[in-house]
Amino acid sequence: MGAKARAWVNRGLVVFAAVVGFVLVLWLPRIPAWTKIGTLALAALAGCFAAFKELPAFDPLGRIRWRLPRRPERVCAITFDDGPSENTAHVLKILERHQVKATFFVLAANARRHPEVLRETAARGHTIAIHGTTHKKLHRAGEAEIEQELSTAIRELSELGVTPARLYRTPHGLKNAATFRVARKFGCQLWAWSRGIWDTDRPAPEILVKRVMRFACSRMVLLLHDGRGDEEHPDIESMVAALSRIIERLRADGFTFLTLDKA
Repeated sequence: MGAKARAWVNRGLVVFAAVVGFVLVLWLPRIPAWTKIGTLALAALAGCFAAFKELPAFDPLGRIRWRLPRRPERVCAITFDDGPSENTAHVLKILERHQVKATFFVLAANARRHPEVLRETAARGHTIAIHGTTHKKLHRAGEAEIEQELSTAIRELSELGVTPARLYRTPHGLKNAATFRVARKFGCQLWAWSRGIWDTDRPAPEILVKRVMRFACSRMVLLLHDGRGDEEHPDIESMVAALSRIIERLRADGFTFLTLDKA
């Protein structure tokens, strides 16, 4: 799910506090130079660690992909998290009507509830990727727990008749060092996103369209949801109502659409 507004407020406050701290340390004349350097280094490390945990697309080593490679044309990837659900069929019809292929990061627990929808999604040429077994946050989990979530998801999706692409997006985009070790063990590429529009908050459809277009740019990986975490009967009506207009506006703006495995 995309970060809520209050999450961005909290992140902004952290950045503001860090900037104030930097300024104070640099400008206080009686602090020895080596103390200033050490304080700044520690503050930079702390900020980097906080960003690593809180920002889905941030990794100092560049191991997370969050936007498409450079191309001469304007490109966009539409991705869906948390499905499949009883409403995914509506999403598939809209994508079919507009001849757009998308990437679906699915939860194995939801796929067990809707195996026919999972298979239909794959049969229509969309990319099935891995979101986990459940929507459990993993940034404080150990390696064994993360491995259980990922390995179970791969096995159960395969048993349901769909071999998922080795693309992995953790729930909420949260991660830790163990996440990378597990992903590497299973040959999975971690993916975040560059544009989340908080459709799980279910605002009016026109608001979702505005959120997409306000910062639309080439190489964008757009995050939408055809489920809501582990909910059995998620309400995604607002996103479904906005989806056609989102595709039409992006296409009119010159965008073509890719799936992440083709990026």
